[in-house]
Amino acid sequence: MECGDSEAVLSQGESGVVPLVFPLLAGPGAITTVIISFEASGFIVTILSVAIVIGITYIILLAIDPIYKILGRRGFVIVTRVFAVFLAAIAVQFIEEGAKRLFI
Repeated sequence: MECGDSEAVLSQGESGVVPLVFPLLAGPGAITTVIISFEASGFIVTILSVAIVIGITYIILLAIDPIYKILGRRGFVIVTRVFAVFLAAIAVQFIEEGAKRLFI
């Protein structure tokens, strides 16, 4: 599946799925995590962590066609929705931790 084939995978009602990937890869949460990792663990550990994540992401993106063939359309939608729930849970956890530190 090429980049231009995204319309074949997503129907009109599912266009909100695509933007979920970008905040996870290079959004404020990813940047904040890198900053916290740098402060807590140092430069070398942070660079190694980022390199490992980039490598894993690259391998997964290369394997997207076989993964899609295995999952099929229904499986793809299910996995996407499950990961959307995980993303929402992570966001709620960040908000909860921030509120605790702000008010306590």
